[in-house]
Amino acid sequence: MSIKEREEFLFQKLREKDPDIVADGVICEQVFLNARYKIVYILKEVNGGKSWDLRDFVYEGGRPQTWDNIARWTEGILSWEKEFPWSEMEIDNEQRRLRELKKIAAVNLKKTSGGHTSNNGEIYRAAVDHHDIIKEQIDLYKADFIICCGTEYAFMDACYKDREVDWKMTSRGIWYFRDGKSVVISFSHPEARVKDAYLFYALTDAVKEIMRCEEFEEQL
Repeated sequence: MSIKEREEFLFQKLREKDPDIVADGVICEQVFLNARYKIVYILKEVNGGKSWDLRDFVYEGGRPQTWDNIARWTEGILSWEKEFPWSEMEIDNEQRRLRELKKIAAVNLKKTSGGHTSNNGEIYRAAVDHHDIIKEQIDLYKADFIICCGTEYAFMDACYKDREVDWKMTSRGIWYFRDGKSVVISFSHPEARVKDAYLFYALTDAVKEIMRCEEFEEQL
C-alpha cells in the first residue's frame, strides 16, 4: 500500500469515534520520498472546520502565518551546509511554500479543530488517548527528522511513554535525541511570538551542529 492508503486506514479508525477529524500527513508522497531527508513536523491542531484534508491545503501552499516558517525551516534543514542570509529568506514566501511544503509530512496530535488559541490540555489528552494511532502514523514515515513544534510533552507521552531516551542539548540550548535513524528535536511552534529570523537560525544552527557530529553523518 502507498503511504496515503496506510494513512487513510488509520484515519478510518479515528472516524469511528469522531467523523469530523481533519486528515494530515505526507503532503506529496512522491516528493517526500525523494527528498534528501524525510522531515515530519509534529503540530497541535488545525484552526477551524470539520472533515477536511490538511494535506490538500498545504499542497496548495497553506497560509503564511504557520507555513512560511515551516517552509523556511524545511529549506534550511534540507540544505543544512548552506549559509542563508535573511535577506533571501524573508522574501518569495509564497513560492517557497509551494516548493518546500510538498517535501514534508505534517502531523497534528489532535485531529479535530480547535479555536484561535490552542488548549494544551485538550491536545495532550487527544495525543495520549490515541497514542497507538499517532505512533503508528509517525512510524509510517521513517523520518530522518521529527520536529516537535511546541508539542514535545504530548508527543513524548504519546509515543515514548514507556521508553527511555537520551536527551542531549546543542551548544545553543536546543534539545534533541536520536531514535534509530530519526533525530527528534524539541522546538517552538512556527507561530511563536518570536522574530521569524530567530526561529529559523535557532533551528538550522541546531541541525548543523547535530549533522556535524560524526555519528549522525554516518547514519543520515
